[in-house]
Amino acid sequence: MRALTSFMVILALALTPSMGLGQQSLSAEDEAAAFKKLASAIPPGTRVKIRTKDGRRMTATLMAADEHRIVVKRDARVPEPAVGIAFAELARLERAQKGGFSVGKALGIGLAAGAGAILTLFAIAVTIDD
Repeated sequence: MRALTSFMVILALALTPSMGLGQQSLSAEDEAAAFKKLASAIPPGTRVKIRTKDGRRMTATLMAADEHRIVVKRDARVPEPAVGIAFAELARLERAQKGGFSVGKALGIGLAAGAGAILTLFAIAVTIDD
């Protein structure tokens, strides 16, 4: 029985098509065209996260997208001029998700809850003492 079960599992695995067989790598031109289509769907003024093929990363505001490049203005403390990045240089382009739950928020909520609990206990103690 065990041999039959093992044979059936091996047979099922051998006959199942591999997940990677249907995937094909895109050429550089097709990838640039996909980034162009993606950039045209993002409205100007949107914060985006960018990573280039040479490893540079930045969070910037999308100003424009034309036939060959996107124009972004980097979010920095010191104002910087706008930068044009060719679609062929992009490795990743996505909208930046703002918000979330930061450590500062968690610390503030915890301190406020603790202070409220201590003040409540203090008020109860004062009321009972009278």
